[in-house]
Amino acid sequence: ANVPYILRVGAAEYRKIGTEASPGPKLFCLSGDVKMPGLYEVPFGITFRHLLEDLAGGVRDGHSMKAALFGGAAGAFATPDQLDLRLTVEDLAAAGLPLGSGVITIFDETRDLRDVCLRQARFFAEESCGICPACQEGTRRQWEILSRLAEGKGQPEDYTLLRDTSWTHPDRSRCGVGQMAALPILSALDHWPDLFKAP
Repeated sequence: ANVPYILRVGAAEYRKIGTEASPGPKLFCLSGDVKMPGLYEVPFGITFRHLLEDLAGGVRDGHSMKAALFGGAAGAFATPDQLDLRLTVEDLAAAGLPLGSGVITIFDETRDLRDVCLRQARFFAEESCGICPACQEGTRRQWEILSRLAEGKGQPEDYTLLRDTSWTHPDRSRCGVGQMAALPILSALDHWPDLFKAP
């Protein structure tokens, strides 16, 4: 709904909302383990903490945030130490987090993030159309490795294989499925490496 407002008040007035580099309001869809999930229209530049705690009421009662997935299934994870990050295009990019469509999913401390990654890997493996071999093989290998770890049959080399596989297909894929499928897994590997290492 930005265009009617711009036409009514002009671009200069519109640019007073948000920040200089990220003007205007943005819709954020907050879901997951949050008291008041929903669609929030806020000016660019507010902090993630303000959106989550002040507007959405915080994480569900008795729990704390373990992670937040920015950008949907093909996004990247944020940790509690990033709650004071400003929600702007430039600040999120500097933190390695995609703005995407504004989707943010909250996970509390009871959630198994390796299982979250497994479900995402399965989704992308099933969605790969098969035209690009790197995507077809890469997404399937991610799913296989994560499935093996979930079954307690992980191998010592799985962590390295998962990281190598995840780096392989983004540059060799024609569409967003192959280009983005590895982002959440690579992000989780950076934040919680021990989750992906065989016992």
